[in-house]
Amino acid sequence: MGNLILLAPYYVNRQQGVIRVKTVKVTAKLSWNEYFKYEYLSGIGVKLNHIHRHNCGGVKSAIEQLERAQRLINFMDVTGCKPIAKSFCPYSHQGIKLLNDPDHLTYWEGLQGEPITLVEPYTPPDDINEEISKRRLTAFVMPHPGIYSGGQGQTTSVLLTTPSNELFLKTLSVTNWTQQVSKVNDINWFEALNLGKRGQS
Repeated sequence: MGNLILLAPYYVNRQQGVIRVKTVKVTAKLSWNEYFKYEYLSGIGVKLNHIHRHNCGGVKSAIEQLERAQRLINFMDVTGCKPIAKSFCPYSHQGIKLLNDPDHLTYWEGLQGEPITLVEPYTPPDDINEEISKRRLTAFVMPHPGIYSGGQGQTTSVLLTTPSNELFLKTLSVTNWTQQVSKVNDINWFEALNLGKRGQS
């Protein structure tokens, strides 16, 4: 276990190209590359020259990305679950029934290789729970704000699996993985460049 220093550049003035950087230090079990497989982290990283400027938004967006990354790291470190794919459905996951109209869909594995699908639709939790009950899905709705959800709490994180792994989801539902997010600091571009040279991966 070690520390990761996460960087999220943001435009102070887009017309003039003025950029500053929000940063946070988090304790993590894995390298950044393992967390980055989640694929819904944009405009954030551990080395400034690896973050594309066209992904940078305003200060609010930078803070949301840092908070999202911390929730993701907490969830993966505590549960042992990890993302494995986004653009295709692995054979092991083809028996998982999905919610209607899914957004932000990723395929995951549990600690013992259990197939899990993480779906994060822009749908209120009550509506999702109704759909889960009506369609008899094997699912668990994460406590708010889940992983993807930004400051406005517009998405709901839902884990789905096959009926044979229902016990695994029940275990996840009583696992306390949420931790308080660390304080976000604000630094200039040159300070951030130096932070990114510390050999993080």
